[in-house]
Amino acid sequence: MKKVLTVYVTPLEMDSTEYHLVDLPAAQDRLDTLLLEMNKGFPLYTEVSDYCGREYLADHMPEDMDLKELNLLAGKLAEFSSTQEAAFEGLVRMDLDKGMTELPLCRLVDLANSVDCCHVAPGVVNDEQLGHFYVDNDFPVIPPGLPEELYEILDYEAIGRKARMEEGGVFTSEGYVVQHSDLDVSYSQSHCEPQMEVMST
Repeated sequence: MKKVLTVYVTPLEMDSTEYHLVDLPAAQDRLDTLLLEMNKGFPLYTEVSDYCGREYLADHMPEDMDLKELNLLAGKLAEFSSTQEAAFEGLVRMDLDKGMTELPLCRLVDLANSVDCCHVAPGVVNDEQLGHFYVDNDFPVIPPGLPEELYEILDYEAIGRKARMEEGGVFTSEGYVVQHSDLDVSYSQSHCEPQMEVMST
């Protein structure tokens, strides 16, 4: 599998100089061996040191992360197509737009499980392009039956902005993303604290 994240792992022990840089996803046996080696009776501190192009996650990952759960997330991201990667980034940005500043791993796994709940318009990265995309593909964003000559003077940026705000869509590095169905929150409901459920909208 391709590398998705590199993490810095060290024991939370006074004056400890032991640390490992681990590329994720990692094979389960390698991860188990590492955890066994570092099991000195102290909890482990895990921090992402390289997001491998996913800088939109920077500053929003939890400070206290379980390495195995982080590896689970990385395994899912490693299997994504470019469209699914864009959908995941879009879902992350939607959460951040709602005011969430830190995204628990349970939530990120839910978002990774929900990429098929989105539509992605590849290469559409601003309101004007979105307006053209919707008009050119006959979305109902303008009155039907407009004379052909009026298409040249349409304010495509305004059309795109209105559609984006009504849909709650977001622009990502790969295109425009809009959610069309409910998220899959089965992971957080079965593995995490009950309060995670309130973030499923």
